[in-house]
Amino acid sequence: MESRATRDFLLAYRRNQRPFILSRSTFAGSGALVSHWTGDNMASWADLHVSIASVFDFGIFGIPMVGADICGFYGNTTEELCARWMELGAFYPFSRSHNAKGLAPQEPYRWASVAKATRRALRVRYALLAYMYSAYQDSVDHGWPVVRPLVFEFPSSQFASNDKQMLIGSSILVSPVLTQGARSVDAVFPTGRWYDWYTHAHINGHNTNVTLDAPLEHINVHIRGGSIVPTQRPEMTTRQVRQNDYELLVATSANGTATGQLYVDDGESFDTQHKWIDFSYDARVLYVAPRSGTMRVERAVTSLVLLGVVGAHTVSVNGVRVDCSTVVTPNSVVVTGLNIDLNTKSRIVVS
Repeated sequence: MESRATRDFLLAYRRNQRPFILSRSTFAGSGALVSHWTGDNMASWADLHVSIASVFDFGIFGIPMVGADICGFYGNTTEELCARWMELGAFYPFSRSHNAKGLAPQEPYRWASVAKATRRALRVRYALLAYMYSAYQDSVDHGWPVVRPLVFEFPSSQFASNDKQMLIGSSILVSPVLTQGARSVDAVFPTGRWYDWYTHAHINGHNTNVTLDAPLEHINVHIRGGSIVPTQRPEMTTRQVRQNDYELLVATSANGTATGQLYVDDGESFDTQHKWIDFSYDARVLYVAPRSGTMRVERAVTSLVLLGVVGAHTVSVNGVRVDCSTVVTPNSVVVTGLNIDLNTKSRIVVS
């Protein structure tokens, strides 16, 4: 009742503006009205761990915008715990550091290591805002959680009890450190290729654990092979990010293919125009195809990062060779200087 009353007031006060309402107390169906945070947790390693399952639960309950109090609400956190929690919390749908009155301050800038860990993780989050926003629309359309367990994408009893890693959408795998003093993490990789977010080096998953280095200021993030992930240059605010052009991370599967999608609207109103755009890659050809909607997307795709692709020297768009920069690294091919209009179909050949 309180959630509905608050929402009704905000809709009357700011007509056609989507309200953001955060509640600790929710019930079946609340996700149509409000977001949720998981309540008064403890500044403990156990509660850091259990926060992952809590986010899974509420996503499945139909409340995709959910998060835990980062660094813990009750009890004084520590530098190490807060660094690890800021890293994980950067990937909660609702990301907020919060604690009780009278306890030790826990802002990230209180410790140099926590500030560094926070900046590093939040840069990934802000680069992924367009991808995450598309996942939210999928949640609206289909009820799929934004943050999901591995078993959601890989239905096997082997992954059913995994509450130590989380997928953002279907393509981004986050493997946090959840143990005090650890500087590595054992992460399970389902069968297929997985690319390191930072280095683009790939791992061939075989449904087995892989031990990953995890210094205090680092959280492991991998891109699922077979995915195309739209990104934008991170900024200080979400509004600034939305003004930047797109870069497509094309993470090819073992057979050299990938698919992805992007949803765009005005981000604020109910009666907004929108556009869904599909991406596919096969045999060194990237296809861009608007699927639905009438909104004109102002930002273009100006760069590509091709993972699992060996060598490239020329690029053509719709049969016309374009003047752009191509840099080949041991783990990727980076193409910059493009201007691909997302409002029309395009065929981009990288050879």
